Amino acid sequence: MSVTAETRIARHACHVCLVSQQATPNFIPVLDKRFRPQRVILVVSPDMRERASWLQTALVQKGIAVTLYDIDDPWNVQRLQDQLLELLVKEAATDLALNVTGGTKPMAIAAQEVFRAEDKPVFYVHPERGEVIPLFREAQPFHIQESVQIPDYLGIHGYHERSRDTREFSEECYTLARDWIKEVERFARPLARLNGLAQDCKKTLCVAVPDHAREPHVWEMIDTLREHGLARVNGSQLVFPDEESRFFVNGGWLELHVAGVVQGLNGLQVQDSARSLKVESPEHARNELDVAVLARNRLFLIECKTKGMKERAGAAPGADALYKIDSLTALGGLNTRAMIVSYQPLETQDKQRARDLKIDIIEGGELRNLRRHLESSITRN
Repeated sequence: MSVTAETRIARHACHVCLVSQQATPNFIPVLDKRFRPQRVILVVSPDMRERASWLQTALVQKGIAVTLYDIDDPWNVQRLQDQLLELLVKEAATDLALNVTGGTKPMAIAAQEVFRAEDKPVFYVHPERGEVIPLFREAQPFHIQESVQIPDYLGIHGYHERSRDTREFSEECYTLARDWIKEVERFARPLARLNGLAQDCKKTLCVAVPDHAREPHVWEMIDTLREHGLARVNGSQLVFPDEESRFFVNGGWLELHVAGVVQGLNGLQVQDSARSLKVESPEHARNELDVAVLARNRLFLIECKTKGMKERAGAAPGADALYKIDSLTALGGLNTRAMIVSYQPLETQDKQRARDLKIDIIEGGELRNLRRHLESSITRN
């Protein structure tokens, strides 16, 4: 069935939702004022109580009353039918509709059969299309009008957005970043040197340029920074005028470039994006994401690397980056995707680790095709 602008939408006072690891389909229907219920009943199995509490908090913040309804066993169809029938008897005076998208398959089957037997409406949510599909009735599917943003998306998965970098940088900075991408083979080594120098002066904004870093291409790039007002030279010292400039040279330029490309992805259902996104886990652990993109109700995490990625004694930067971003995919649920964008080439073993972990790698000269890679990742099912 096609979605039309004339679709008539039946609004129900209460949605009954089946809690599972897939939280998005239970949340996004409340964003549409045409379909938003006054109340949600969350059907919760013992192993889903924590996830139900996250979802409850997010729903309450949207002004939705929430009731938790415990079930004993999410795999016992007969017991599930009995308990759901008890729910319908208890809520006989309530205008109920079943969101059948979540839960285990036995939960969905049991709930669907009970609601159909009692002639109660049932609907399914297609999260990637942001679409509500009424089942078993003469009703048309419709698109959810408002899109979920990153803070709410993190919230329904138990995480909290603490902050994001909203600093504005000049168009010159974006142009400089594009120039470095165009000539990645030429600038990879000197930029790795500059990245290290900028890292070493995070607190002082001033660092001595050691003899081994005094290469022609390094000084050429320092001259470029001077021309753009991003750094100056005082004797043997490299001095940054402010933290924004130091951040830019310390790899922030690649974050800015990636974020800029994301913002230009018109028509790909990008709902929200952020750079230097600081998040807190349910256990209060804090992490920072270089670039986060929410598109098609799915979260994409991008780690940006400009320093050298070759393994040295006591250091394995490629592996560390992979395991960090892999551990953070939990913050967006089952469908979160991860990508590493590296100005420097990765080791062969790191590329294999990435394949094993299903993490996309964009490195070196492929950065020139970043837009195409992002489009492919976002549209891939």
